[in-house]
Amino acid sequence: MIPLKSPALYALALTAVALASLIAWVAVSWRESRRRLASTLSSIADAVLTIDRKGRITFLNPVAETLTGWPRTEARGKAATEVLHLIDEKTREPIENPLTRALRDRIRVAIDDHTALISRSGAEVPIEHTASPVRDDAGKVRGAILVFRDISKQRQLAEQAMHEQKMDAVGRLAGGVAGDFSNVLTVITGYADLLRAEVPASSALRRFVDEIVYAGERGAALTRHLLAFSRGSTAQPSVLDLNAVVTGMDPMLRRVLGQNIELILLTSPGLGHVKADAAQIELMIVNLANNARDAMPQGGKLVIETANVDLEDGPDSKNLGLMPGSYVMLAISDTGIGMDSGTRSRLFEPFFTTKAPGKGSGLGLATVYGTIKQSDGQVTVYSQPGCGTIFEIYLPRVKETLTEPPRKHSPKGSETILLVADEEGVRKLVFAVLKSNGYDVLEASSGSAALAAYEKNAHKIGLLLTDVGMPPIGGFELGRQLCEKSPALKVLYMSGYRDNANGGAGGEPPRAFLHKPFTPDILLAKVREVLDAEKV
Repeated sequence: MIPLKSPALYALALTAVALASLIAWVAVSWRESRRRLASTLSSIADAVLTIDRKGRITFLNPVAETLTGWPRTEARGKAATEVLHLIDEKTREPIENPLTRALRDRIRVAIDDHTALISRSGAEVPIEHTASPVRDDAGKVRGAILVFRDISKQRQLAEQAMHEQKMDAVGRLAGGVAGDFSNVLTVITGYADLLRAEVPASSALRRFVDEIVYAGERGAALTRHLLAFSRGSTAQPSVLDLNAVVTGMDPMLRRVLGQNIELILLTSPGLGHVKADAAQIELMIVNLANNARDAMPQGGKLVIETANVDLEDGPDSKNLGLMPGSYVMLAISDTGIGMDSGTRSRLFEPFFTTKAPGKGSGLGLATVYGTIKQSDGQVTVYSQPGCGTIFEIYLPRVKETLTEPPRKHSPKGSETILLVADEEGVRKLVFAVLKSNGYDVLEASSGSAALAAYEKNAHKIGLLLTDVGMPPIGGFELGRQLCEKSPALKVLYMSGYRDNANGGAGGEPPRAFLHKPFTPDILLAKVREVLDAEKV
């Protein structure tokens, strides 16, 4: 007798035993008992199948009819082995019919590992099942009963939970890598900017410096992708020009697509602005490009198009599920294999994927949908098998102007700043930038060193500029302790982990935050902004 391995299977076994007892109890009165028995078994949510002592089918309830594909009228009188085909999912080999074993060995049989039922139509359904012998009042075996259930949904939920755990782990890893990479990029881009300021535009070396700066900017874009993927950051909407976003991604997209796919950008002049998180929009485009590449294994074309769209109250806006108004459309189309209606209807479901196991998580398009909805937009999909796919994304058009780029001439100062950072490269860079712009800078590599430095220089320190992640005394805790000592002290936090922006001391968001990687201009502008702000 095989031991029961799950609570669900244990409950199934109890059901089978109870049903076997019920059959034995009602066996004394044929007509009335059979009517009651059929009514009872037909109302059970699990599938029920019974055989006589010769192994012939005597009853199937509606659930069993559905799962086996055999109507009761056709199955009655047939051998159980003819109706019930069971295989081992791993070995694909037939397994012994549990009814046959229960009848032969006079025991309850329960198996729940990797058992699949092959229906009459050839469909395969994973099941849990329990078979028990049926005895009369004298203890004589009169037949056997099998109770089984489809565990497809149960298994799917377990797989989804495993996917969530795996993706959460990968997301945490991505967020950690992005945070560490931000420190490296801060140093690279910072010193590159300082070097560019010293190298005249006419110098032959200037183009090399410009390439370093450009590479740093692309690296910063990659960290934004990692942070967005890690889901460790909240949306940070800003006014965007989608034309600039798309054209800026051109080199990256060409690397994603490969050499056998042609990328065509059709950006509309005079395109309106939208308000969305730039990192999320970029990740959305990359996800759609990845899907398009997979749909064109033999090569093809990917077209990205932008346009202004004005919708009036009528069929167009209703069909798109949008309110009348002004929108910016981003269309991404490919010449790939396309999709049927069934696939299109489930396209944005989390964990739904048509790719082979291990080739896709089913989260890419779900992330796309979430990004669009978070930006108050809408997406439509047009596709047919063999005819490619078109995604049309509509985002509300805004009248706000784009955020101004950082000023070329960074503001200087003369205040004393307590700089705290455990990453030596970042600390040296920030020290050099602040010092060269007139500030008096005190350095500390840890929270405890910062507390000691503050005790000696509290009278002259006007700003605490601290990294967040510095065990054992983190930046938020350091800020809390120093502000308790000096309520007028101003604090500027910096970190490469975006979720830290929402985790200030006491659960309150910090008043000022500087995201890595940053350039010297951005650093100086933010420092000046915090120093000049009124202390709340």
